This record gives sequence, structure tokens and C-alpha cells, in this order.
Amino acid sequence: MKRFILLILSLVVATSTAWAQFSLEEKHKSMLDEIKFSDSKMKSIKTATDYESEARDRLERKRIRKERNFLQMVYNLQGSMWTANKAWGGDNSISLLAWINFTHRYTKGVFSVNTTGEVRMGYNNVRVDVKEEEETVRKGVWFKNVDQWWIQTVPSRKINDRWAYSATARMSSQLTRSYQSRTAQEDANLTTAFLAPANVSLSVGFTYNTGKPKFPVTISLNALSTNGTLVFNDDLKELYESRGATSYFGVDIDKHATFSGGSQININFNRTWGKKGWFNYRTEIISYYGWITNVMRHSKIRDYYDYLSAQREWEAGGKVGDAPKAAPRHVELHPTVGWKNWINIKIAKYITSSFYYELQYDKARTDKVRMQSTLTFGLSYTFKNK
Repeated sequence: MKRFILLILSLVVATSTAWAQFSLEEKHKSMLDEIKFSDSKMKSIKTATDYESEARDRLERKRIRKERNFLQMVYNLQGSMWTANKAWGGDNSISLLAWINFTHRYTKGVFSVNTTGEVRMGYNNVRVDVKEEEETVRKGVWFKNVDQWWIQTVPSRKINDRWAYSATARMSSQLTRSYQSRTAQEDANLTTAFLAPANVSLSVGFTYNTGKPKFPVTISLNALSTNGTLVFNDDLKELYESRGATSYFGVDIDKHATFSGGSQININFNRTWGKKGWFNYRTEIISYYGWITNVMRHSKIRDYYDYLSAQREWEAGGKVGDAPKAAPRHVELHPTVGWKNWINIKIAKYITSSFYYELQYDKARTDKVRMQSTLTFGLSYTFKNK
């Protein structure tokens, strides 16, 4: 009997424990349901593969920029000095010339933009007689003999391997003021200044490239072109007005700019010889003729020339009566020509000898052909991005 009672008690205890364990599982079931991973949250986490792709994209963009862009800058500093004592005779002199030229070319498929420019500045020091108070003193005077800059950009789109549609924008002027001579460097002796004058040209047309490394010639035929002269310096304007001038650098004295229409042709040749590029020759010819303006102003130009002829006859006494009626000043535009030449000889890595020659004809400024040349020896450094 006792054994039977103990067996029943054991079954009751066992059943009670099993129920208690089941109850605990049910109580924590809701908590287990809350602990779940969300697929959306997992997708928002960046992995190492994504990071490597961004780095690869940056490198690819950098490679494309380098492939499409070419930049070259050449820095030059050259000079000479000559000294002697009194027994030897002669005057001491120092000459310095510095210039920078650069080339940037952007290419993307059939489209390209070629930008070139140059800045040249030169001074020399020569002993001259200078009047100080009541005495004449011989001293060295610095005088600017070279000062010019120009920049040109040519966007183009290829038609085939030789021809391309193109446009040309060019501007040139000088950096500082120029004076008549070493002993005349006052405001009253001013001849030119920054943007006084400045030449501007805009052209559209076609460009032909030979594509031959041994004969690299580029010819731009611009049927439609406008050429302008800018003068922005009040001191220079007042100086010309005080002299009774009616125009300066081809611009009417009461204006700051003049533009004309016509056609322009540009011819460029640039070749380097030797494995290390020891010899380079480059030449550029630019010619412009404002025939469109001449046609549009033909009657006004004729009236002005008739007035000048009648005025000369009246002043000579060939005509009796009152002076002829004045006509507005309109003159016929003549072709302008600019020819530049560069010769560079590389003697060592950073030592070069250079020759520069320039010829210009612009009747609006002077009836004579202007020429200048320099022969120098000195330091040169070239930077290229590739």
C-alpha cells in the first residue's frame, strides 16, 4: 500500500514539473519572435566590394582626364653682360629676357580644343647721359625693350583625317607702359600701355592638317572673321588729345574700340628634330583683310577721300570760294600681316640658345614694316603632364 502511494506521488510531481517547463517556454516565445534580422537593414551596409569599386572609378576618371588633356609649359630665362674699365673703353651693359609659352590640348573623340599662349618680357641696362638738376651725369638706366603677350584658343570638330570645322579666338597686348627713350620716361613720353592697344580677333572656318610628322603644317581658312583694336588708358588718350590727334592706333579719339569684318588665314609649322629634341623650329603667319567693312562703308570712304582731295585743292588756291564741307573720317582698311619665327637649340638638359624674329605690317598704326629679333643663351625648363 505504501509503495502504491509513493508511486502516485511521484507521478504527480513529475507531471507538475513537466507543466512548469512548458509554461516557461510559452512565456519566452514572444521574446524569441522579436529577435530577427531584417533583410533591408543588411542590404544598407556597404561591403568591401563597393569600396573597391569607388576607388577603381576614381582611378578610371583620372586616367581619362590624363588621356584627354595635354599640358606643356616652357620657362626661359636668358641674358648677357658686358663690362670694361675706362682704359678699355666702351659702356657696360646688361640684358635680361624671360618668356613663358604654354600649350594645352583637350581631345574627346572628334572634338578638340587647342589653347596656346606666350608672355615675353625683356630689359637692358646701358649707361647714358642723364641731367640731374644742373649737372649731366652718366649712369646706367634700365629700359624695357621687349613686352608682349598673346593667347589663342581654337575649338574644332573633325570632318575627316585632314579637315575640321574650327573657330579661332585670339587676343594680344603688352603688360606694362612703354616710353619714348631711356631719358624720356615720364607721363608725357608715354607711347603704349596695358590694353592700349590690344588686338582681338574672332574667326570661324575650316582647318587643314597635313598629318605628316616630317611636315606638320596646319592651315586655318576663316572666311568670316572680325578684327578689333581696343584702347583702354585715359592717360594715353589725354596725351593724344593734347597733341590734336583725331585717332590713336586706328581708333577714333572719342572711342575706346573699333571692329571690322573680313577674312583671316593662319599658317602654322612646328617641328622638332633629334631623338632628344635638340632642335626646334616653329613659324606662324597670320593675315587679315577687312573687305566686308570696306564694302559696307564704300560710299562713306569715297566721300571722305573726296573731301580730302577738295581740301588740298582749296588750300593750294586752286579753288575759289568757301572751304569744302567736312565729311566723317572713314578710311579703307588694308591687309595686315604678322610673321613670327622661333628657333630653339637644346645644348644641355636645362641650357638652350634661342632666336626669335617677328615682322608686322599694320597700316592703321604705321606705314612702315616693323621688325624685331632677339638672339639669347640661357636657362630653359619644360614641364609636361605626360
